[in-house]
Amino acid sequence: MKRIICFILILINILVMKDAFAATKLDTYKNILISKHYTIRYENITPAPRVTNKDKINLFGSSGMSIRQNEYLINKNKSGIVVGNGNDRYEEVGDGNFNMCRLTKNNENFLFTKYVKGNRIEYYGNKKNKVEANARNYLAEIIEGQSYGDADMSWLLNAMLPDNLKSADMPSYIYAASGNLNNGLSYEDYKSVNSNELSAIRYYFKGNQLTKISAISYVKDGSNNISGRKCIIKINEFSSTPNMKFLSLPAEIEDVTNRKIKE
Repeated sequence: MKRIICFILILINILVMKDAFAATKLDTYKNILISKHYTIRYENITPAPRVTNKDKINLFGSSGMSIRQNEYLINKNKSGIVVGNGNDRYEEVGDGNFNMCRLTKNNENFLFTKYVKGNRIEYYGNKKNKVEANARNYLAEIIEGQSYGDADMSWLLNAMLPDNLKSADMPSYIYAASGNLNNGLSYEDYKSVNSNELSAIRYYFKGNQLTKISAISYVKDGSNNISGRKCIIKINEFSSTPNMKFLSLPAEIEDVTNRKIKE
């Protein structure tokens, strides 16, 4: 009997170790985010819903960039670039012709738009080719978590992080399952369940390389109304090397910030 019990315990340990090993592919990317040194390029192929016909662009008071509220981006796929080098960050998201950009440098935010017209690029901050810095919104980052361009990507990347680096209302995601697909990809599933929300995220890998993320979430409000959101993200690059060219204002843009010199 003792031998049988020992055998069962060994078998259980092997199965647990197998599951733990299967869940470690995502750890590489989690650690890249924690290090704050990265270049991420992605495509969100699930268009965001439109709210009203009078939506306005809103880049202030939020850690994320509300590109879903701009008429140029309705029912269009969105491409994003996020570059981090310590506390310096760059975010760009749009449809390729109209992109919203934010450079965070030296505790300041530079918000501007980039229009691509044929072979020409036009930049607009507070005026054409001029931008004025705003103070970095640390409170929004604490409340909402780190922004990675659009809201979907911010959700899916924040889900990777340990709880102490998430916003207060961001749920914990736990490893659920892993497996292999017939197309040569493998996957890891993570889920979060609480009384008001059901959320599941699947990360796809080619070898150890993260190639795609899909997710679905259902939320119940105080009136027991249920709303859902699904998204699919294609990962074009996720490296630990910051692309430094994005961490300075484009040469065409003039910084017109009126900074007071502290005595």
